[in-house]
Amino acid sequence: MSQNLIQLHNTDPVSFKNEIVSEISKKIDALEKRLPIPNSEWISRKQAADLLGVSLVTISDWTKKDILKAYRIGNRVRFKMNEIEDALNSSRYEFVN
Repeated sequence: MSQNLIQLHNTDPVSFKNEIVSEISKKIDALEKRLPIPNSEWISRKQAADLLGVSLVTISDWTKKDILKAYRIGNRVRFKMNEIEDALNSSRYEFVN
């Protein structure tokens, strides 16, 4: 039976904790940059589908059922990010994990 052993030299618990927190903060910052567009912006049907984890057909169906409000801008369909969040928060459907 082999064991992995990590030894720390020349460090105290406080500085070790600070290093861990610093690295985690960097990772969180990197993830935040990859998050969806801020609430006040427009997103495409594809972005909405990816964000919600559903197909484009489902997005179209939800638009027809007035679950999501779509806006036609030229020949493109767009959604407001904050309206998608509002629709999810006030949804009359229950999502089961």
